Amino acid sequence: MAVIEKDKPLPRHTRLDYDECYAKLVLETFFPGEYKNLKLSDRPDLRDVVHNTGIEVTSAVRQKEREAVMLACEIPYLPEQDQKRRIEYLKRSGYNYTKYGMSHPGRFYTWMGLGFPPIETIFCSDFLHAVAKKIEKLNQGKYVLLKQYNLFVYSELYIEDWMPSKILEWLHSASNRTMSYSVIYLLALNGLFWFDIKQSTYGMLETGLKLYGLGEQARAMVEEGEDT
Repeated sequence: MAVIEKDKPLPRHTRLDYDECYAKLVLETFFPGEYKNLKLSDRPDLRDVVHNTGIEVTSAVRQKEREAVMLACEIPYLPEQDQKRRIEYLKRSGYNYTKYGMSHPGRFYTWMGLGFPPIETIFCSDFLHAVAKKIEKLNQGKYVLLKQYNLFVYSELYIEDWMPSKILEWLHSASNRTMSYSVIYLLALNGLFWFDIKQSTYGMLETGLKLYGLGEQARAMVEEGEDT
C-alpha cells in the first residue's frame, strides 16, 4: 500500500490511477447523459456496465515531459541539496525550473502559402501516435469483449480551428481495422474535443471552470483506494 502524505504529490504507484480517476470525472461531468457511475476497471480502464461500453485512458504527452513534470513537482519537498541536484538535472535536460513554474523546450510549426501542413507532421502527431498505439493494442485482443470501445486522451495541445476536420480524416483512416474505437475524446488546453468515428462528426466543449475541483476529487478517489 502506498503512503500518501497530505498536501504532497501522490506516490508514483498507487492502487488506483489518478489519470483514470480524473478521466472518469471529466466524462461524467461533460457527458452526464451518456456516462453515469463509470467503473474503474482494467483493459479497458473505465467501464459503463449499463451500456456494455469500455473507455481506455491514455496520454499524448511525451514520456520525457511527464517524467520532468513529476520530478519538478517533488522538488519543494526535498532537502535543499537534493533540490539543487534535481534542478540541475532538469536544466541539463532542457527544463528551466523556478519556484513559479517550469519552462521547457517548445515545439512549433510554420507553413507557407495557402494550405495547411499534413496533420501528422505537426505537434498533433503526439496525439495521433497515442491513438495508433491504442488501436493496435485493441486489435491484439488485449481487452475484455464489450459492445463498444471509446478512447480518452490527455494532451497539452492547443487545437486550432482548422485541425479537427483533418484529425477526423486521419482517425477514419487509422480506424479501418477489425476493431476500432467508436468515439475518441481529446482533452486539450482549449477544450474537450470529441470525434465520433462511426457518425463522422466532431465537436468541442469548453472546459474552463467546469474542470475546477475535479483534480481534488480524483486525488480523493486515489487516497480512498489506498485505504480499502
